[in-house]
Amino acid sequence: MRWRLLPAAGLLVAGALLPMNPASTWIPQDADDTHATTGAPAAVAGPDTLVDARRAAGEAATQAGFLTQGTAQLKDGVVQLDEGSKELIDGISAANTGAQQLSNGMVELQAGTGQLADGATRVADAIGGVVDQAVGFDAVRGQVIAGIDGALLDMRDARDPDVVSAREALTQLRQQALTAELPADVVAQLNELKTGSREVANQLSVPGYAYHDGIYTATKGAQELASGLGRLDAGAGEAGAGIGELRAGTEKLDQVAGLTSEKIDGVRRAIPAASPLAGGAVEGAPRSALAPLAAMLISALLLVGGFAAAAASLALPRRRWWVLAGSAAFTALLGWVLVAILGVGMGPAALALAGLASLAAAFGSAGIARVFMTSLGARAGSVAAAILVAAQVALVGWVWKVSAAGVVPGVVEHISSALPMHWSTAALSAAGNGGSPAAMWAGIALGVAAAVIGLAVRPGEVRAPGR
Repeated sequence: MRWRLLPAAGLLVAGALLPMNPASTWIPQDADDTHATTGAPAAVAGPDTLVDARRAAGEAATQAGFLTQGTAQLKDGVVQLDEGSKELIDGISAANTGAQQLSNGMVELQAGTGQLADGATRVADAIGGVVDQAVGFDAVRGQVIAGIDGALLDMRDARDPDVVSAREALTQLRQQALTAELPADVVAQLNELKTGSREVANQLSVPGYAYHDGIYTATKGAQELASGLGRLDAGAGEAGAGIGELRAGTEKLDQVAGLTSEKIDGVRRAIPAASPLAGGAVEGAPRSALAPLAAMLISALLLVGGFAAAAASLALPRRRWWVLAGSAAFTALLGWVLVAILGVGMGPAALALAGLASLAAAFGSAGIARVFMTSLGARAGSVAAAILVAAQVALVGWVWKVSAAGVVPGVVEHISSALPMHWSTAALSAAGNGGSPAAMWAGIALGVAAAVIGLAVRPGEVRAPGR
């Protein structure tokens, strides 16, 4: 029935997401970092002739790791320096602009101070003359009173009415002159005004005075500051360009370091993993091994056998389940025998897990084929299942061949992980090489689930050919 395509598709999606990376199936779980990147194991018992090469590649990978970390930190530091230098250059440019404005303002202030000095000198001279006249008023008053007294003495005996009137007027004038005098505090204030106006004029115009010398010194300092910041601004621009080149160089260096590390990893993947030794393992040598390519070929056999079992069951409707179960079990047995023959140093536990994986693969393949046959009809379903088998052998075989000594693009690896042949290959490789338990059990579980989904279909649900 067509609805069974949905859970089958869900299994494919789950397979694409579960951790079944090929390399994880032949790296022992107790391996240290120096063995974390290696080629597929050479499943041939005997002395390991690549110990020195493997050790040298591991040391090179370690040094390359330090190099990539260092270049990454260097790149980050230079990026921060570049970003900070841009802010510094902007700040220096702003300071240079401000210094130029300050210098121009000080020049204008100096010129204005010169003009102010001329006016202050004229004001001081005028105030000095006025104060001198005001302070000399007492002397003038005495002379006026003396003149009035002389005139009154000459007119004391006169009887002419006009002279008498004039004498009376002079008498009043003498009285006013006697009382007309400047208070002492006013005289002191006038003297202070005279002294202060002269001090202002001197501060503005006479060298040696603090304000005059300060204005000229500040103007000269502002000019020197503007000149220095101008040179610094020009140098900062050149330094910024140099830092930009340094950033580009460190990025290239980091890229080269990363490529070097990738090349070293490629070399390590190209060197086969340590071979298991019958007389005891040396450092880094696995206890058992099953070549991943051998596991892939056995999986292809199980895949084809499972499909053949499902197809053969259609020819004998009354004995369908016996034919299917017997054919799938026989295919699983053949796969397990090949694992026992091609594997090296595999103990009872590893062989038992390989047998379980073979059963799951054979029945899972038969189950997927049955899903197509019951959903699309016997004829169309058989063709679709056959096409899927061929596609799996092509894609999964290529992925595992490349992964044995290199790196497969992530997208392609996920597509391969979605296919049943990849599940069984991961399970067999992990069981034979003591690899990732997660990959092994995920492969077995997905095969069992495929078998349950496909083989739970009732015989009567299979459509007749051509319908």
